Amino acid sequence: MNRFQTTQCPNTRAKAGPNTTAITVPSVLIAAMVWMLSVLVSQLEAAQTPPYMRLRDATLEYPGPVANFTNLSEYKIGWFGPTNLDDNLTGDLWWAARFAVENANSEISKPVPPGNSQLPRLPFRLVPRWAVNPWGTGVSLLARMVYEENPIALLGSVDSASTHLAEQVVAKAQLPLVSPVATDKSVTLAGVSWAFACAPSDDAIARVLVDHVFRTLQAGASNRADLKTTRSIVMLSCTDHESRMTAREVMKQFSLRGRLPDYRLELPPGMESYFERIAALEQTLEKSRQTVLLIVAGPEDSARLLEAARMRLCRGTGTPLRTISNSANSRPKTAEDDGEPRCAIFGTHAMARSRFLALAGANAEGVHLPILFMPDPENPATADFIRKFTMARGRAPDHAAALTYDAARLLIAAINSGGPNRARVREALLKLSPWQGIAGIIQFDGTGQNTRTNVAMGIVRGGAIVRLPQPDPK
Repeated sequence: MNRFQTTQCPNTRAKAGPNTTAITVPSVLIAAMVWMLSVLVSQLEAAQTPPYMRLRDATLEYPGPVANFTNLSEYKIGWFGPTNLDDNLTGDLWWAARFAVENANSEISKPVPPGNSQLPRLPFRLVPRWAVNPWGTGVSLLARMVYEENPIALLGSVDSASTHLAEQVVAKAQLPLVSPVATDKSVTLAGVSWAFACAPSDDAIARVLVDHVFRTLQAGASNRADLKTTRSIVMLSCTDHESRMTAREVMKQFSLRGRLPDYRLELPPGMESYFERIAALEQTLEKSRQTVLLIVAGPEDSARLLEAARMRLCRGTGTPLRTISNSANSRPKTAEDDGEPRCAIFGTHAMARSRFLALAGANAEGVHLPILFMPDPENPATADFIRKFTMARGRAPDHAAALTYDAARLLIAAINSGGPNRARVREALLKLSPWQGIAGIIQFDGTGQNTRTNVAMGIVRGGAIVRLPQPDPK
């Protein structure tokens, strides 16, 4: 008689004939086989050849000449971006860059800090170049400016796609490029030692965003089956470069958590309306009691997608499925408590732009989004920037304006430290890291990417973004 507990496939005896004996396997033997298999897999993984180089762990260097500029009367900083202050998306960035330069020039008449007396105290001037078609005329104008005007460094651009263009120029011309707002992590993965990105990368943003999506799902699910059967995850994304790069990192984070969106729809950017494009999803989602909607698009496209989603997919509801908070008692009563269908809406950092809030209006109420700018009103530099920006622009600065101000100030500090030498300025950017900006810490890895990960989540309330409490550590 077998002394061990046995495991048998269900219905084996019912299907067996009179002359058939069911096969039983001791559970202890099964456990041993599973253990041996796990050990074998771990040994195979350990035996894999490590990669030749992990670029993020390496430090890109410049071993070339380090000649000084001579007979300079000013430091020129190239600006690759629009200069129209009335532009709804880029005007704030140009204002912030100019404000940083004006502040730096106002400091010239003040006493020189000890230890820097050997460096020339020269004024700074932004030299802009741009075109409506940056991929054609724009990058050509930038290349010509670099060789004719001889700027000490470049600042820009206004998105990740055009930053890639500037990167191609600096790789050949060999001068530092500081990107204020590019979140595409591939900007610094091309092996160009002159490129630096000040914004958090898409993978850092996506990690916080998807974590929040799953906390929302789990907060309203009574069990695991309910989590998967009654809550559909819908992802609407545009196909422009910025959105595709962010969506790729978001999908990676979903995959790591073992659940991909139930429905994903990719849409062209720049459409006047998305009502008809998402109409097919309306009937599909009728069986879902609750929907989690994630929009990955630029600020203007996000506003249009949100408008269409409110009407088509969310049945006009204007509040989220559940407001995430550390305290169970702090959750406000919503229409969900009255049994109405719910739709929790999430967006990327693009929804934290002032342009999105202006276009979306009341539709933005209750939307959850990542926050890249968490101002400290007690910091004098932060308070001064916010006050003067608000007076000049008629609204508070968003993260893009704050990051541009930080990038310009960091580059100016590096020029003051490195002097009239592009290679020395590049070295100074590395030595200044970590550097505290008003939008957050800037700490470069070996490729020049900011390693900052302290991205918070917020929710739109009354037309303003309110920071949500940090989740309880587990």
